[in-house]
Amino acid sequence: MSKLIRIRVSLSSALVALAIASCQSEPPKAPPPAPAPVAAPVVEAPKADGTAADAGEKKGKLPPMPTDGLSLAERIEKRKASDAKLAAQLAGEERQRLLDYDKGKLALHTKVYAFIQKTRSELDHAKDRGAVEKLQAKQNKAIVATGKTLQVIDPKGGNSNVVTDYDVMLNALANDYPAALIASFEGDKTGLAEQNAELDKRTKKIDEWLKALKEGGGAKGKPAGKSKGKAGGK
Repeated sequence: MSKLIRIRVSLSSALVALAIASCQSEPPKAPPPAPAPVAAPVVEAPKADGTAADAGEKKGKLPPMPTDGLSLAERIEKRKASDAKLAAQLAGEERQRLLDYDKGKLALHTKVYAFIQKTRSELDHAKDRGAVEKLQAKQNKAIVATGKTLQVIDPKGGNSNVVTDYDVMLNALANDYPAALIASFEGDKTGLAEQNAELDKRTKKIDEWLKALKEGGGAKGKPAGKSKGKAGGK
């Protein structure tokens, strides 16, 4: 019995020694690799207008050069010519608009302008201070009434080309022109020369405008004076 026990003990010792030897011969395992660091996301800085910058956009990039083959001076001249052409076109359209409007008021224009010419002529024929003052008193009521007619021609303003000229001339004939005439009788002709220059300038403008209206300048799309030339076979 004791012999059997000794055999078992010996066998057990042999198994333990074998296990120890096996553990000593096996190399130790390497620790697992550390996880790679996660890169932070790149946030693009917004542009001045609030939009994100384009990928790969370079700061300070110059605009593409023009490919029209013109120098800077030539491009400036070309732009000036284009602007001048547009201005002329707009001016022509505005002139036609005014012609169309005043054409419908031609009878009133003729009446007002005839009164202005008559009133000035009467003052020009005055021989002395007393004659001028007498004419002023006589003409005053008619000048005021004619001024009201201007409101009929262009009640809103900005639609007639010569209503402002009528208004300036009527005011001058009521006040400044008679005063200048009286001063001229006393030897000071400076004021009268200035008044005549201003009235003559506006008279010339009105004459040309009424002529354009009477020649058919108010017809849409038809330049003044063209219809007469066609009628003559030219």
